[in-house]
Amino acid sequence: MKIPYNRLHAKGDVLFAARGGSIHSFSLLDGKHISTWQHPDATKVAAASDDARDVDESEPPAKRQKMGDGKDLKVPPAGDADATPAAETPATDGDAAQNEGDSGSKANDKKNKKKNKSDRERQQLGRVPDRPVITELTSTADGRHVLAVSGHDKIIWVFEHDGQGGLKAISQRTMPKRPSAVTVGPDSQIISADKFGDVYALPLIPKPPSPSSAARSPPTTSPAAVSQPAAPAANTLTVHSKRNLEALQNQQRQLELRRERGLAAAEQPKDAPGFELTLLLGHVSMLTALALGESGGRAYVLTGDRDEHVRVSRYAPQAHVIEGFCLGHREFVAAMVVPASRRDVLVSGGGDEELFVWDWKAGEQLSRASVLSLAQKVAPQTTKVAVSGLTSLVYPSQEGPLTYILAICEGVPAIFTWQLTDDNALHHPSIIQLPANAMHLSVSLADEARPRLVVAMDPAQTSAKSLHGYSLTTDNSRLITDTETPFHDEEVEANEGDASEDEVRRLLYTVEHLRKKSDGGEDEPTNGDAAAEAEAEMAQVAEE
Repeated sequence: MKIPYNRLHAKGDVLFAARGGSIHSFSLLDGKHISTWQHPDATKVAAASDDARDVDESEPPAKRQKMGDGKDLKVPPAGDADATPAAETPATDGDAAQNEGDSGSKANDKKNKKKNKSDRERQQLGRVPDRPVITELTSTADGRHVLAVSGHDKIIWVFEHDGQGGLKAISQRTMPKRPSAVTVGPDSQIISADKFGDVYALPLIPKPPSPSSAARSPPTTSPAAVSQPAAPAANTLTVHSKRNLEALQNQQRQLELRRERGLAAAEQPKDAPGFELTLLLGHVSMLTALALGESGGRAYVLTGDRDEHVRVSRYAPQAHVIEGFCLGHREFVAAMVVPASRRDVLVSGGGDEELFVWDWKAGEQLSRASVLSLAQKVAPQTTKVAVSGLTSLVYPSQEGPLTYILAICEGVPAIFTWQLTDDNALHHPSIIQLPANAMHLSVSLADEARPRLVVAMDPAQTSAKSLHGYSLTTDNSRLITDTETPFHDEEVEANEGDASEDEVRRLLYTVEHLRKKSDGGEDEPTNGDAAAEAEAEMAQVAEE
């Protein structure tokens, strides 16, 4: 099967649609394909995949290579004992037990089977380099620049947009950790949240390198130290899982080691990126969602994490000041949106059964709306949902502009919509049923009278196309689709590389994996409830 579209962004009359390592642009007026940008590693992966097909599954796996700029990918021939280092395919407990002649208990057998399965999965991953996948796609407010993140190499790409759908890459910067969300700040700064829990700021347009550094730095970067805090903002009172407590202890040990070596906290490490990068704030938990807010003339950074928190922090240069928290999620936060018509309102969703509506500045929960009950109408066997995308739109009705919230859930072939009423409640729920699982969605407001909705889907075993467009209308205040807009991507489809269904799921179905285990494992709480932890964390922050 072909890898489906997984990321969309509509700007004006142009739709940018990412599938795999390519970004395609289409006209929203007639659905015609305009241009294609392809990640440099896409052809390398295709060549490596062809070589890997000739490798016997019983042979040792090929060494997994890191794909860097200008570096060739080498896949050693099957049977090469040196091709797989011990660090990549460690011996399992089961292997050791067999060598020692120990039969082991049933519990050990079960544990060994699980480890053996993990080893086999790692071996399969080791045969072919990571496929480039665009994980984030957005643009500046004026549409002159488009941002994309390629997840496998942690690169933030900046493109110059000619206004007609043509893209020209003008910079690529490899982040310290894999970005999980990006947006553009009011001062032309890229704000990037990563899976390590940090939020960075970097200039949209990099400064040109100095003559002395031009020889050792890429032309689109300039050496600059990364601003680092002198100590973690968190402490033992503000973490509530064993995993996060271990992460905090590791951070503290690293700082102690630097002090012992006489290194300043802000001193540049050897592997620091060679471009201007500023650390704004950090969570102990993995960051999963990012939004910017504005209130009283001040900008704010809104962050959601795997530990059910929505944190409100001031924007740079006071990003160390935590303004408050929106507490109420029981599961991970995966998506957030601040409606353009309600800048004081935040809607968030994730692993919970409901969407949450907040007065984010006050940290007050305004209302909730059930997502699970709607999902069960589409798939009755559904017992839990993972909200993977949220967006909003303003519909120009005869009664005046109406604000709607749209949500999709991982693995569910539908879009769920609500009207956000004047009392900040989600009413008039509606279901837009799709022929395949929704992957991403975007709204175009270029036609003020007829908003357009574009949906990326995973056709899998269906005959549906991956990219669909719809005109929107209302019926008794419920948002519904009217006419369908076809996209002419037959040539794009034909040139797209093949991927197995398992590979598509591994690459693109990542939201449900954020859910913590409920078997008393590593994520079991260690102390306090969320509210007490948030108050303790805020007490450690120096207010103005």
